Amino acid sequence: MNVPITVGTRGDALNRGWIAVLALCLLVRLLTLPLIPLTDHTEARYAEIARLMLALGDWVNPHITPDEVFWAKPPLSTWGQALSMALLGFNEWAARLPAWLWSLASLAALAWMLRPSLEARERRVALVLLSLCPLFFVSAGAVMTEAALGASVLWVQAAWWRVSRPGERSAAPGRVLAVALALALLTKGPAAAVLALLPVLVHAAWRGHGAALKRVLRDPWAWLLVLGLAVPWYVLAEWRSPGFLSYFLLGEHVMRFIDPGWKGDRYGFVHEQVLGIVWLFALLAALPAVLAAAVAGLSLWHRQGLRALPERVRRVLGDDLAAYALCVALAPLLLFSASRNLIWTYAMTSLPGLVLLCVGLPDLRRRAWVWSSAVVVVVYALLFSIWLPRAGEAHSDRALWQTYARDCGARACSLHYDDKPPYSAFFYSAGALYQAQADAPGSQRYAVRPRGQEGVDPQRALACNREHCLFRDNPVQP
Repeated sequence: MNVPITVGTRGDALNRGWIAVLALCLLVRLLTLPLIPLTDHTEARYAEIARLMLALGDWVNPHITPDEVFWAKPPLSTWGQALSMALLGFNEWAARLPAWLWSLASLAALAWMLRPSLEARERRVALVLLSLCPLFFVSAGAVMTEAALGASVLWVQAAWWRVSRPGERSAAPGRVLAVALALALLTKGPAAAVLALLPVLVHAAWRGHGAALKRVLRDPWAWLLVLGLAVPWYVLAEWRSPGFLSYFLLGEHVMRFIDPGWKGDRYGFVHEQVLGIVWLFALLAALPAVLAAAVAGLSLWHRQGLRALPERVRRVLGDDLAAYALCVALAPLLLFSASRNLIWTYAMTSLPGLVLLCVGLPDLRRRAWVWSSAVVVVVYALLFSIWLPRAGEAHSDRALWQTYARDCGARACSLHYDDKPPYSAFFYSAGALYQAQADAPGSQRYAVRPRGQEGVDPQRALACNREHCLFRDNPVQP
């Protein structure tokens, strides 16, 4: 006997489908954390900074080498990575797990933000679309600062949305905002505070939420939380490493953005881009959500005209949330439009706003959107379990060190680099390369040489990646 499918049961099935896609996406990212080697230059560098934090026992000033303090970033994300390594060891899983946990914090912030404003289905779709954004998915398992930055900034903006709701009189959301702002300051400094607060201030001015803003500003506990959690580290860091504040505040927050040829970067290199490239970065960073909105928007435009698009978004989100989503999406993009020194991760804090705007266009009652999202998760699973691990080996010295360990076995061995070792070499050697390796009598010697160096024949090497090859160097005769 066939039982007819009612609207209610179909809606329940769709809701379960969105929950399943979200859970599958998070599980795929969790299971793929250890599959890709820590790659140069970004991941291996931050992993080595966290390893050195443990090795040196210095939890105030991160170090990029045992003798050089890392002035480019505050330590919040490094603290998480170092704690994870202390519990789980020096490996890819431990280095990347904190980023995955920060991504959960971002999703929790978005869910909390939307709870009083959207139906359960729209909230779940927003969470799925955010988790499927390529930049969010990558950052959720990468040894970088972006996952911590995204979570702290989103908690600030989620708390503001709760503060600005009509009838809200509790001080709790404002104090959540203050704690999150302190975390942002400990993640990337004043730039993170600007990214977090600019959409808030624009929204307050645009939509007339001055009274809500005054409530937060007049709360002494909010100020105590921000200053008490963030400022002590800045004072202690400058005291322990004089010159930090000058470099960090002037160089990393001013010169990096206004001078495309800035030569003062102590740790990286200039990414000189064309003006406005951040808009393209944002589209790529939110690609599945943007594609879904484009398909739905074109269909709606064809059937009802161009004016139907903003009307549909406002009908689903409400006028105020649609306006706030626009502020969150556009503020960082406008801020970075005049800068040339950019990479695609600078679009990170625009993702929640873009996702919310995209939620308002598709007809979420159609199962095709659930299945399309599931297909994206499958594509990510294949990329991160098959293709990217192979590609990552070309940009990491992990395989060279594994080959060296197998070939050396229990013998006395030494290894040296003919050029400057990359950060992955320092991490996978557990810092052995910082020490000069003396050759014991009868020991086997190994050398790592650049692939382009004269006389280097990859065919004779024990192992190679894109930049280096490992050789036995003057092997001991039996």
